[in-house]
Amino acid sequence: MMEHAEKFRVEIQSRSDEWWRYNAALVCGAFDESGRRVGFASAESRVAEPGESPARRPETIPAHRKLSLETVPCASIVLYIYVIPHTLPCDGEIGGHPPFPLQVRISCGDRIVCDERYSINQWGGASIELRVSRP
Repeated sequence: MMEHAEKFRVEIQSRSDEWWRYNAALVCGAFDESGRRVGFASAESRVAEPGESPARRPETIPAHRKLSLETVPCASIVLYIYVIPHTLPCDGEIGGHPPFPLQVRISCGDRIVCDERYSINQWGGASIELRVSRP
């Protein structure tokens, strides 16, 4: 029953020095036990517009910023994570810019239900889809 459902909390972050070169967005549908959508949540961290190509991280953007959201009480979520480059590496050397890690942590109530690292391509960013149910 939904009266016993807990909220999901989603958090993404990276410790990479390259993280500032990406805008990030979280889009999340919340569903009850029967699969009916009962809520929607989204969050965005925009550093710069694509193509602006700032030379360095803006001072207003923390080096290791986090992006998070919280859902309504629900039984499961479908989460989309978008990591979109606004500034590409300046030298064009593809091999010289390996993927960097993005930490994705999802909790339901006081339990962590997902704690994964994803490799983010420095040239293309990433689109990640996750389906997570209450434990």
